[in-house]
Amino acid sequence: MEFNGSQINIVQYSADYREQLEAFELEERQMIYSSLPIQVLEEGLMDHNRRPCVVLNKEDQVVGFFVLHQYYQHEGYETPINAVYVRSLSINSKYQGHGYGTEIMMNIPDYVQQVFPDFEHLYLVVDAENQAAWNLYERAGFLHLATNPEGPIGKERLYYLDLSGQYVSKLRLIKQDDTVLLDKDGTNVGQIKLSVDGKAVRIEEFQPADDEVRESALRQLATYVRKHYPEADRILVDTDQPDPYLNVNFVQEDSEAPEQLMKLIKY
Repeated sequence: MEFNGSQINIVQYSADYREQLEAFELEERQMIYSSLPIQVLEEGLMDHNRRPCVVLNKEDQVVGFFVLHQYYQHEGYETPINAVYVRSLSINSKYQGHGYGTEIMMNIPDYVQQVFPDFEHLYLVVDAENQAAWNLYERAGFLHLATNPEGPIGKERLYYLDLSGQYVSKLRLIKQDDTVLLDKDGTNVGQIKLSVDGKAVRIEEFQPADDEVRESALRQLATYVRKHYPEADRILVDTDQPDPYLNVNFVQEDSEAPEQLMKLIKY
C-alpha cells in the first residue's frame, strides 16, 4: 500500500528504510510525547495487527513514521474492538517546518482505508499538553471525544474519525477580518461570520455549501479560534438546527433555551 502526495509518500516499512530510521532524530521535548521509530519498530514487526509506516519526501528521505494498530484498546478508554489507532506518530526533527505533518494527517484517513478497508473507526491519543499536535488533528477532521486526566505521563486526549463519513478533510479556513472563508482546492465553498464578546466568539452567520463542509468546518473552528482569538475560551451560536453543532461537542447552555449552544475550546 502506498500514498503519493504533493510533498510526501507514505509506504509500509521495509528493511530498505531501517538505516534512516536508526538515524531518525527527535528533539528532547518531543521525546516526552513520542518514541523514536526504532524503539517501537521491532514490536510492530512482530505483531500482525500492527503496520509500521514510513513517510518519505520526494527525495526518498525518511521524514516521518507512525504505526497503524488494528484491534488496539488504549488504557482508560472504551472504544470499539474493530478500530484502528494511529500510534507513535512523529516527524524527524531534521525535516520539521516543511508541512509534512499537515500533509500526513490530511491523508491518513484515505491511507488507513487502503490498509484496513474493512474498518470504519479511526482513533488516536495525544498528550493534552501537546497542543500543536491536537490542533493539527482537529484541522484534519478528528473529533475530540474524551479526556483522561491520568494518562501514562499526565492528561491525555482521545480523538476519533469516522472513516465512513464524507468529511472534507482538506478544507481550509481563511481569515478575512471577522469572516472565515471556507476554501476547498482553491474554490470558495462557504463562509462563517464571527463576532467577539470578551472571551466568547459567536457564530453570527454560517453559510456552508453542504453538510460535509459544515461538519468539517465546525471540527476545525476551535483550532481556528484559538489561533486568531487567543483570549477566547468558548464559541457560542444561536441556531434552530442544533444537531450539526451537537455532533461536534457543542452543548446546550440552558435547557430552557435549546437554541443557545456553546463549545469550550480551552480546557
